[in-house]
Amino acid sequence: MGELFVCDNLIDPYIVSIDRTIIKAKCSIWHKSSMEEGVVPRSGIDTDARWGFSHTKGWIFGYKLHLVASTGSIIVPLAADFTTANIPDNQMYSTVTCNLPVTITRETYYMSADPGYDDHKLYDLSRDMGFQLVCPLQRYENTPVDRIKLVEFYESNVGQAICSLRSNQLNH
Repeated sequence: MGELFVCDNLIDPYIVSIDRTIIKAKCSIWHKSSMEEGVVPRSGIDTDARWGFSHTKGWIFGYKLHLVASTGSIIVPLAADFTTANIPDNQMYSTVTCNLPVTITRETYYMSADPGYDDHKLYDLSRDMGFQLVCPLQRYENTPVDRIKLVEFYESNVGQAICSLRSNQLNH
């Protein structure tokens, strides 16, 4: 569907955004100690769900939806995947971004993301796919030179504008 929106010029994939949301399982929770012992204490527990942490929701027993979406006035999902809640965001980046249609990736210049995607391998993968990953970054006393370039771009007017589009998207 996202590809159709791009082909019909309804959205511009110049800047896209990746994020995830934790979805609570609709069942009784499975306590970690019981899970480790392989004991299902009662019926109705979703034995596929796992524990994951969200900085806004705390510990959640359930799943994650990983999503790449357009930014701008019309927000359209472009690629997605579903995992258990314990899977780190950065581990799903390549799967979700590689599911983007070529018609979208060749028009994408920037992928905006939160600090959970700040991973050297993901910057390299993004560059290989033809766009730049932009994450909030901090400079430290012994920050390597290649990372300083990423920090400087993030702190630039362009970097801040890209990240503000992601913030606006999250508020919709």
